[in-house]
Amino acid sequence: METHITITAGDWKNVNEALLTPDGAENAGVLFCGTSQIDRRRRLLVRRFLPVPQELYIERESYHLEIAPAFYNRVVSECLSDRLTPIIVHSHPFHGEANYSSSDDYGESRLLETLNALLPSTRPASLVISYTSVTGREFDNSRFRRLTGISIVGSPSNTIFFAESQFVDPISERFDRQIRAFGEEGQRTLEHLRVAVVGLGGIGSLVAEQLARAGVGHILLIDFDRVEESNVSRVFGATSRNVGDLKADVLGKHLRKLGANISIINDSVIRQSVLVKLRDRDAIFACVDSDQARAILNRFAHQYLVPVIDHGTRLDGRSGTVTAAAGRVSIVGPGFTCLRCSHHISSERIRAESMPREERLKLAREGYIMGIDEPAPAVVSLNTVIAGLGATAGLNLFVGLTGSPQPLGQIYDATSGAVFPISPKHDHGCDICDTQGLKGLGDLQIVSAYE
Repeated sequence: METHITITAGDWKNVNEALLTPDGAENAGVLFCGTSQIDRRRRLLVRRFLPVPQELYIERESYHLEIAPAFYNRVVSECLSDRLTPIIVHSHPFHGEANYSSSDDYGESRLLETLNALLPSTRPASLVISYTSVTGREFDNSRFRRLTGISIVGSPSNTIFFAESQFVDPISERFDRQIRAFGEEGQRTLEHLRVAVVGLGGIGSLVAEQLARAGVGHILLIDFDRVEESNVSRVFGATSRNVGDLKADVLGKHLRKLGANISIINDSVIRQSVLVKLRDRDAIFACVDSDQARAILNRFAHQYLVPVIDHGTRLDGRSGTVTAAAGRVSIVGPGFTCLRCSHHISSERIRAESMPREERLKLAREGYIMGIDEPAPAVVSLNTVIAGLGATAGLNLFVGLTGSPQPLGQIYDATSGAVFPISPKHDHGCDICDTQGLKGLGDLQIVSAYE
């Protein structure tokens, strides 16, 4: 069993500021985590951070710490109450490689063994940080085992591996121009990424093509729909010969010709059985056309600390002439955007989309809902702009593609040709993005009631 930590950039900043203090003394705290387990890989998802209060230090020096048992009693109580796993973290206040001392070995072997006994279903872990480094481990079967690493999710995102470098194969010459843009290390990062593209229509197929050509290591394609003749003008990889074929199969075959490592799910992302297969992703590109699917992926992003890059377009051609054309890209998740608070999804539309088709059609005839089952206008060139903005925003989380962090939201107004940033909104008390919301809960809750 491998164990990996995922933490938001905001929480990681708080940890460093609290534990690496100007007085040069060691400090400690605890990360309370939800968990996500897929196959033999466990992810500890940091939900909140609690530093040791000053009054609970018995001894605090630049080389040694002793903490009152009352602090660990609180840790155990909160973990039992909230069903969370603790990561005990302390600092070594110097520049250089973070390593455990012999004193740490002695103290943590006793502490982690005790926590294992008191919290038998959690398997606690520990971290030690310096000003320039971090490492971590867990105590299992009377011995220490190194964690695989820590992923810091933000803008930019970063993964620090605690073991030897994961990158050994030479880089293909096909990526020479990209390496000139963001360096060999950036290309290695892309090769290690595992992403998903959900919805493989006019936007999703082009997003997937861009990710494949950029050299992203593994792409999971998800769509339950089949190619129609009207899709051929916009769905990359599809021709008239593919009408009736599953979109994911068609696009997967096309991308494999580019050398991409592809997996396919021919099913709907609103199903819990599909969502659990996204837990090992570094990012998800949502190119869906329903608010119901967006709402579920919004929950998933916050619950599993996996950024979702959400795409959407709107083209108004009801009068036979285009009167409005626009698109939106939003980065979703803790520290990013909540689609509900930012009003990018509608509760009324979600309710309508959840109804049986016959009931939706009845309400549409009566004028209560509009456009749910009508094919929306779409043009490949507009899709291409939004797909490019979304792919750039997603890649920029990991490789600094644009030289600086992207806005968390962007609107493209095709009528003026302008792209402008939009700021996310977070409502106090939101059960998704508030501090007591879904952040880092992982497998402690289901995401969707649809099976």
